[in-house]
Amino acid sequence: MTIASNPPIEIPLERMTAPQKWDLFQVLWDDLRASADDEALSPEWHADVLRERLEREERGEAVWRSVDETFDRIRAQIAHGRPN
Repeated sequence: MTIASNPPIEIPLERMTAPQKWDLFQVLWDDLRASADDEALSPEWHADVLRERLEREERGEAVWRSVDETFDRIRAQIAHGRPN
């Protein structure tokens, strides 16, 4: 894989093992976290969405569910042939 930069950067993804790719991912992520500002990692609209969801919960218009509960609901819907 070639990253279009100047000069181009060659990364031999097709020759890398899965563990090597995960190691590369971790190195890149750690570097991004150390060098990027908060906006680069979490855009402002993410905070806006979270604020709106919290406000909906406070108004009683939404309920937080655990991941397990959500997956159970999805599995039940699939089992009964309902997409939603």
